[in-house]
Amino acid sequence: MALYEPKQFPTVWVTWLAKLMTDELQCRWATWFRTHYKYEKLSSNFDSAKWNASHRALLDDRIADLQADGCTVYAEGENWFEISGKNHSIKVLGKPDILVFEDEQVWVGDCKTGRKKNSDLYQVLLYMLLVPLINSKCRGMKLEGRLVYPGEILQVSSEQVNEEFKAQFREAIAILSSLSPTRKVPSFQECRFCDIPLVHCPERIDGQSDQTQSAHELF
Repeated sequence: MALYEPKQFPTVWVTWLAKLMTDELQCRWATWFRTHYKYEKLSSNFDSAKWNASHRALLDDRIADLQADGCTVYAEGENWFEISGKNHSIKVLGKPDILVFEDEQVWVGDCKTGRKKNSDLYQVLLYMLLVPLINSKCRGMKLEGRLVYPGEILQVSSEQVNEEFKAQFREAIAILSSLSPTRKVPSFQECRFCDIPLVHCPERIDGQSDQTQSAHELF
């Protein structure tokens, strides 16, 4: 039996929230389960060493450029945060790649080496929303965002952290903090990347189903 025990306090990472809020993951149950439980994860074919090396190179180059411009830069572990909810029993964890102080402005950035996704933007927006709650240096200052891709840097405006975005964030928090699990939506497309074992999710689909197409003249 794989390890399976409730967390002392439900915890969710900003990266999970970003994917949930952008509907990149149709099975919300998987994120709910990770929020509430510790478990022995399935092994993955993901090459973490290659990803770490690519990410580190991109981050180091960006930090070097910023420091050459005279900016004060904080990176990764220096930016780690944990924020507890007041109205919901849940903690939100995050670790922005870059936090930069330049004159009277602060901006938060994240480096991405893969293809562009909507959750990349939402991840930075969530940092922009949450960092001022925990980092006293950012309070009262204008906080902007940057998405750093190889060869391209995208600006993220503080105006995007509006009431609509905050409402979407609160909805996601309400879903994940609830003691009632959300509905499972198993599919081969998502299950093949999911690290939750079959013992915890009997509905898990590990192989593509056979689809027999009938003859038609529809198109």
